[in-house]
Amino acid sequence: MRTINRRENPRIDIKLRCHVTSPALWMNSGMHTENISRSGILIAWRGVDPALPMPGMGQILTVEIELPANHGFGQKCIHCQGLVVRVATDTPEGAQVALRVNYMDFRSFHDRIRAFEAMQPVANSWMA
Repeated sequence: MRTINRRENPRIDIKLRCHVTSPALWMNSGMHTENISRSGILIAWRGVDPALPMPGMGQILTVEIELPANHGFGQKCIHCQGLVVRVATDTPEGAQVALRVNYMDFRSFHDRIRAFEAMQPVANSWMA
């Protein structure tokens, strides 16, 4: 029996460092992508924090994917927001989270990370 590829857009297997944030959990963790397409991202859910919570189905996540630096333009990132459509915890490589991308934008990388780091202590004081 043949399987039919139902993908609307081709995916690219590429491992890039990414930073996942979620307003629902107030987390920020560095991870990496497994593959990317125009409409979706597969993320290897292995961050620096071993107690990193798994997102729930339907949860909205914001992801900043680091792009290689270009000396003429500085370091850029792909800023995107997506909806969790699949969570796989039983894979040999570890946990994986698949997102359906709602929007995607190219931005300066370091400016966005500095803005988040400046906002995090304020957000933590609200939640205390």
